[in-house]
Amino acid sequence: MLISMATFEHLPVRIGGLAEAVTSLGESLSKSEKVMIFMPAHGLLHDEETNFSYKPEKYCDFRIMVGDRIYPVTVYQTERKGVRIFLFSSEVMDNPSVYEPREMFISKMVHFTKAVPGFINMMLKKERQKPDVIHINDWHCVFAGSLVKKYFKIPFVFTIHRLCHERISVHELNEVNLSELVDPRYLEGDMFNIEKFGGHHCDHLTTVSYSYLNEEWRTFFSTFEGKTTYVWNGTDFTFWNPEFLENASLPRPERRKLLLKDNGFEDGVLFFNVGRLDTEQKGIDSLLEAFEMIMNKKVPGSEQIRDKMRFVLLGSGDQFLENEAKRLEQQFPKNMKSIIAYLGREATREYYGSADFCLIPSNFEPFGLVQLEAMCMGCIPIGSRVGGINDTILDLHDFPEECTGRLVPPRNPTALARAMVEMAQMSLQDNKTQELNKMRLRGREHVIKNFNWDKAAERYIQVYKNMATIKLPFISYAEPY
Repeated sequence: MLISMATFEHLPVRIGGLAEAVTSLGESLSKSEKVMIFMPAHGLLHDEETNFSYKPEKYCDFRIMVGDRIYPVTVYQTERKGVRIFLFSSEVMDNPSVYEPREMFISKMVHFTKAVPGFINMMLKKERQKPDVIHINDWHCVFAGSLVKKYFKIPFVFTIHRLCHERISVHELNEVNLSELVDPRYLEGDMFNIEKFGGHHCDHLTTVSYSYLNEEWRTFFSTFEGKTTYVWNGTDFTFWNPEFLENASLPRPERRKLLLKDNGFEDGVLFFNVGRLDTEQKGIDSLLEAFEMIMNKKVPGSEQIRDKMRFVLLGSGDQFLENEAKRLEQQFPKNMKSIIAYLGREATREYYGSADFCLIPSNFEPFGLVQLEAMCMGCIPIGSRVGGINDTILDLHDFPEECTGRLVPPRNPTALARAMVEMAQMSLQDNKTQELNKMRLRGREHVIKNFNWDKAAERYIQVYKNMATIKLPFISYAEPY
């Protein structure tokens, strides 16, 4: 089977979790199938340090018409871990910025939309073959998938990694000669709902977790019943491996002590949060409020753990939240540190490998990788009972014998603070140490067994072949696969 995947992110171009997902899935699929990636060049052709198997070489040239102008397009081919990667280059698609500013991004999306069918035409000429399926990752590539299906009769699979409810005006589509895409069923005034269009025109619609599919069933996915299912993501447990830590030979408490010392702290119970600072999705406002409640002894038991409380927040984003984090750091300098930066995967791995608990207080989370990365590193997650977090963490009270972490209601700082106090108290009791260590071991085993990319690839192949189970239009208590 020849599988093509269209995306705006693939390593080394990484803005969020999409890059990790598409890259890892492609590599796992390539173990049994032929896989090719289509992506705008995003300036990679001018980056000498890009990690590919070999330097990109020209594959073909052709032209596209956008508005009243003709643009030359050159497609370059390279390879990464057995996956053929095709980089689409033009004066627009070479812009190194992926999504910002919006005007530039929309222009890049339009050029990519027109270039993908043109490229498949060239592939038919050069190789006398075409993909058996085109797998579209998020709304940026939906229009490309629709045109490929229309002109080449190639099945179109659309994966929503996160619903964005993105819209584009009919005027914008008409201006760039894409009026053929305008479907009146998905017009909202003069605006065109891209994800609903994709859901209607695709052959199979997937999202990345069982819980997220159900959470968004009534508002979105039920419109496309009969073609809708889920495929859990995986994680790269070969990278998130305690054996690669700088002090891998030391027991976890000693690693924690060293890391806290590097951050100017005395030893204590270390809570860690990493990621984007925002209130809409990630719930960082709830996290900061929960921490402050503990520090101000507003939660039962907090007076017992307050002085041992250590909290490192790593990330950047919303300016108000950055300022709030700095305020709390100044107010409680012996307990909290905020690192407003992105330190890279290796540094993050060190924190996972030393911290006692990882906090994931998301308001919603289609899948989420942080809880899986943390469990792989023996860091016990405390997360919201939403989406993929709910699917991947086995709660201490729900599954006392199989537990891998703790789940709390979303948007509830009090519940989060109580769970943090509960877990901190356990870590300070000698008779609970063995129980926590077993939980750490189970977490890594749970991820490796159930949330690996090979398993996701098997499920996607079932989708491509129209052999996957689907979401039925009534409540089912059947276990997810």
